[in-house]
Amino acid sequence: MNAYDVIKATPFFADVLDDAEMKILSDHARIVSLAPGESLIQEDGPGHSMFVVVDGKADVTVRDETGAVAVLEKGSIVGEMSLLTGEPRNATVTATETLSVLEVDKSALANVLWMSPDLVDRFVDMLMRRQRELDRMVGGVAWGMLRPGKAELTKKIRDFLQTTE
Repeated sequence: MNAYDVIKATPFFADVLDDAEMKILSDHARIVSLAPGESLIQEDGPGHSMFVVVDGKADVTVRDETGAVAVLEKGSIVGEMSLLTGEPRNATVTATETLSVLEVDKSALANVLWMSPDLVDRFVDMLMRRQRELDRMVGGVAWGMLRPGKAELTKKIRDFLQTTE
Protein backbone atom coordinates (compact mmCIF):
# COMPACT_ATOMS: atom_id res chain seq x y z
CA MET A 1 0.00 0.00 0.00
CA ASN A 2 1.44 3.39 -0.96
CA ALA A 3 1.25 6.59 1.11
CA TYR A 4 -1.70 8.01 -0.85
CA ASP A 5 -3.77 4.84 -0.36
CA VAL A 6 -3.02 4.85 3.39
CA ILE A 7 -4.03 8.49 3.73
CA LYS A 8 -7.18 8.01 1.65
CA ALA A 9 -8.18 5.00 3.80
CA THR A 10 -7.64 6.92 7.06
CA PRO A 11 -10.74 8.86 8.19
CA PHE A 12 -8.62 11.39 10.11
CA PHE A 13 -7.34 12.60 6.73
CA ALA A 14 -10.06 11.46 4.31
CA ASP A 15 -12.79 13.24 6.28
CA VAL A 16 -10.86 16.53 6.19
CA LEU A 17 -8.76 16.62 3.00
CA ASP A 18 -9.79 16.59 -0.65
CA ASP A 19 -7.97 14.39 -3.20
CA ALA A 20 -5.45 17.07 -4.20
CA GLU A 21 -4.59 17.76 -0.55
CA MET A 22 -4.21 14.03 0.16
CA LYS A 23 -1.87 13.76 -2.82
CA ILE A 24 0.31 16.63 -1.57
CA LEU A 25 0.41 15.12 1.91
CA SER A 26 1.25 11.64 0.61
CA ASP A 27 4.13 13.04 -1.46
CA HIS A 28 5.76 14.20 1.79
CA ALA A 29 4.91 11.22 4.05
CA ARG A 30 7.11 8.15 4.53
CA ILE A 31 6.79 4.52 5.57
CA VAL A 32 8.73 3.51 8.71
CA SER A 33 9.29 -0.08 9.89
CA LEU A 34 10.00 -1.24 13.44
CA ALA A 35 10.94 -4.60 14.88
CA PRO A 36 9.10 -6.07 17.87
CA GLY A 37 10.15 -4.29 21.06
CA GLU A 38 11.16 -1.06 19.31
CA SER A 39 9.47 2.16 20.46
CA LEU A 40 7.72 4.34 17.93
CA ILE A 41 7.21 7.20 20.38
CA GLN A 42 8.13 7.83 24.02
CA GLU A 43 5.87 9.42 26.62
CA ASP A 44 6.89 13.05 27.31
CA GLY A 45 9.17 13.01 24.26
CA PRO A 46 9.01 15.69 21.60
CA GLY A 47 6.46 15.22 18.88
CA HIS A 48 6.28 16.78 15.45
CA SER A 49 4.73 13.86 13.59
CA MET A 50 1.89 11.39 13.66
CA PHE A 51 1.63 7.82 12.45
CA VAL A 52 -0.91 5.57 10.73
CA VAL A 53 -0.45 1.85 11.31
CA VAL A 54 -0.12 0.15 7.93
CA ASP A 55 0.62 -3.35 9.24
CA GLY A 56 1.42 -5.00 12.56
CA LYS A 57 0.50 -4.22 16.16
CA ALA A 58 1.77 -1.98 18.95
CA ASP A 59 0.96 -1.43 22.62
CA VAL A 60 0.20 2.01 24.01
CA THR A 61 1.40 2.46 27.59
CA VAL A 62 1.14 5.36 29.99
CA ARG A 63 3.27 5.95 33.07
CA ASP A 64 1.54 4.84 36.31
CA GLU A 65 -0.87 2.55 34.41
CA THR A 66 -0.52 -1.21 34.53
CA GLY A 67 -0.20 -2.82 31.11
CA ALA A 68 -1.29 -1.45 27.77
CA VAL A 69 -4.06 1.14 27.73
CA ALA A 70 -4.65 0.44 24.03
CA VAL A 71 -3.47 -1.76 21.19
CA LEU A 72 -2.84 -0.21 17.80
CA GLU A 73 -3.37 -2.20 14.62
CA LYS A 74 -3.93 -1.58 10.93
CA GLY A 75 -5.69 1.74 10.41
CA SER A 76 -5.00 3.08 13.91
CA ILE A 77 -3.51 6.55 14.24
CA VAL A 78 -1.32 7.95 16.98
CA GLY A 79 0.44 11.25 17.61
CA GLU A 80 -2.05 13.59 15.97
CA MET A 81 -2.09 16.08 18.87
CA SER A 82 1.70 16.30 18.87
CA LEU A 83 1.74 16.77 15.10
CA LEU A 84 -0.73 19.64 15.25
CA THR A 85 0.33 21.35 18.48
CA GLY A 86 3.93 20.36 19.18
CA GLU A 87 2.89 19.12 22.64
CA PRO A 88 4.99 16.34 24.20
CA ARG A 89 3.82 12.77 23.66
CA ASN A 90 1.13 11.51 26.06
CA ALA A 91 2.09 7.84 25.85
CA THR A 92 4.72 5.36 24.75
CA VAL A 93 4.01 3.18 21.71
CA THR A 94 5.99 -0.05 21.36
CA ALA A 95 5.80 -2.55 18.51
CA THR A 96 4.61 -5.97 19.69
CA GLU A 97 5.21 -7.48 16.25
CA THR A 98 6.83 -6.19 13.09
CA LEU A 99 5.24 -2.78 12.63
CA SER A 100 4.91 -0.67 9.51
CA VAL A 101 3.59 2.88 9.87
CA LEU A 102 3.11 5.90 7.66
CA GLU A 103 4.75 8.95 9.22
CA VAL A 104 3.30 12.38 8.55
CA ASP A 105 5.48 15.13 9.98
CA LYS A 106 4.99 18.83 10.54
CA SER A 107 6.63 19.88 7.27
CA ALA A 108 4.40 17.48 5.29
CA LEU A 109 1.25 18.87 6.87
CA ALA A 110 2.48 22.46 6.59
CA ASN A 111 2.62 22.05 2.79
CA VAL A 112 -1.07 21.17 2.73
CA LEU A 113 -2.11 23.84 5.24
CA TRP A 114 -0.24 26.50 3.31
CA MET A 115 -2.45 25.71 0.30
CA SER A 116 -5.67 25.50 2.36
CA PRO A 117 -5.51 27.59 5.55
CA ASP A 118 -9.11 26.67 6.50
CA LEU A 119 -7.94 23.10 7.12
CA VAL A 120 -6.91 24.02 10.65
CA ASP A 121 -10.57 24.52 11.54
CA ARG A 122 -11.48 21.14 10.03
CA PHE A 123 -8.66 19.42 11.95
CA VAL A 124 -9.72 21.10 15.19
CA ASP A 125 -13.28 19.81 14.74
CA MET A 126 -11.90 16.30 14.07
CA LEU A 127 -9.60 16.43 17.13
CA MET A 128 -12.41 17.60 19.40
CA ARG A 129 -14.62 14.73 18.16
CA ARG A 130 -11.84 12.18 18.64
CA GLN A 131 -11.12 13.44 22.14
CA ARG A 132 -14.79 13.17 23.16
CA GLU A 133 -14.82 9.59 21.84
CA LEU A 134 -11.66 8.73 23.77
CA ASP A 135 -13.00 10.32 26.95
CA ARG A 136 -16.23 8.29 26.63
CA MET A 137 -14.23 5.08 26.12
CA VAL A 138 -12.20 5.56 29.30
CA GLY A 139 -15.02 6.96 31.40
CA GLY A 140 -14.02 10.60 31.68
CA VAL A 141 -11.15 12.82 30.76
CA ALA A 142 -8.52 10.43 29.43
CA TRP A 143 -5.42 10.15 31.61
CA GLY A 144 -6.48 13.19 33.65
CA MET A 145 -5.42 15.65 30.96
CA LEU A 146 -6.96 19.11 30.73
CA ARG A 147 -8.60 19.81 27.39
CA PRO A 148 -8.28 23.13 25.59
CA GLY A 149 -11.41 24.71 24.14
CA LYS A 150 -11.92 25.01 20.39
CA ALA A 151 -10.60 28.59 20.11
CA GLU A 152 -7.55 27.81 22.26
CA LEU A 153 -6.77 24.65 20.28
CA THR A 154 -7.15 26.48 16.96
CA LYS A 155 -4.74 29.22 18.08
CA LYS A 156 -2.27 26.66 19.40
CA ILE A 157 -2.25 24.76 16.10
CA ARG A 158 -1.92 27.90 13.97
CA ASP A 159 0.93 29.21 16.15
CA PHE A 160 2.78 25.88 16.13
CA LEU A 161 2.49 25.33 12.39
CA GLN A 162 3.77 28.84 11.68
CA THR A 163 7.00 28.23 13.61
CA THR A 164 10.01 26.84 11.79
CA GLU A 165 12.13 24.18 13.44
